[in-house]
Amino acid sequence: MILSDDQKRWVVFGNALNKVVVAHIQPFVEQEIQKEYGNLQTSHNIHTQSYGVRLQKRKVTLRYENINRNDTLPRKHGGKYDYPTFNYKVTSYIDFAKLYVENYMAKFNAFDEHCDASALLALLGKVPVFPGAVQTAAGNQSFDEMKQLVKELGLSVADEDTLLKELEDWERKGAIRCMSAIIEPDLAKAVQQGLIALKNDVDNLAFEEEEGRKQLKTVLQNAVGDLKELNKRVSKVEQKQDSLCAKVTSAQHQIDKLKTHFEGHQTSTKPHIYPDNESYLDSG
Repeated sequence: MILSDDQKRWVVFGNALNKVVVAHIQPFVEQEIQKEYGNLQTSHNIHTQSYGVRLQKRKVTLRYENINRNDTLPRKHGGKYDYPTFNYKVTSYIDFAKLYVENYMAKFNAFDEHCDASALLALLGKVPVFPGAVQTAAGNQSFDEMKQLVKELGLSVADEDTLLKELEDWERKGAIRCMSAIIEPDLAKAVQQGLIALKNDVDNLAFEEEEGRKQLKTVLQNAVGDLKELNKRVSKVEQKQDSLCAKVTSAQHQIDKLKTHFEGHQTSTKPHIYPDNESYLDSG
């Protein structure tokens, strides 16, 4: 299967998002969520609240079905949640974070690999503790918006510069790689390793439907296969190039030998010429 240009761009963007951005912003998001949860414990007793006195909305409607196994409780006719039966005690900042994401994303129990890019971006875009500029940047999925998000996070100058350079490297070289241009072997290997890692991470990502996971794994598997095939072709080209260089070197040596032999032959067969031809003639 040959990937379309859009699929190739998605693979590059997904690699950059999961391997560059997520690793850097996860600690930042966790820290801010933890502080906000602590503030709400003091101001709203969110850790002891009940149905009658609960925090209902903070920019978005909070999803209490995501915590305390509330989504497993018996539902009303038609499948609607029976909200008065819910347990509304938010006993950890992890549960607090789950209130802001879709139900299918709320499968994490820590800010680790299970709290994937989709969940982190949802938190950045919805939790009021984050500035408006951060929320706007988090809502758009492009390299330009990712760079803007990094700039808005308030990271140290060194961390921001490092992260921006990594993103630019992925945007430039990753796009070249996925558009099947001629590239350096080391770069191809790096991208291939990134794709394999991303494919393995799919098992930990949140999907609304299992079919979505299967489709993504298929796309990534095909991409890895394409890269392996291209690497084989590159290796064959390099082998042919090495062989050709060896033949050229051998031919050059042969030419040098022939040249030396020819010059020596000319010297040994060159006729003797008297400096004074008239004296030679007179001597007869």
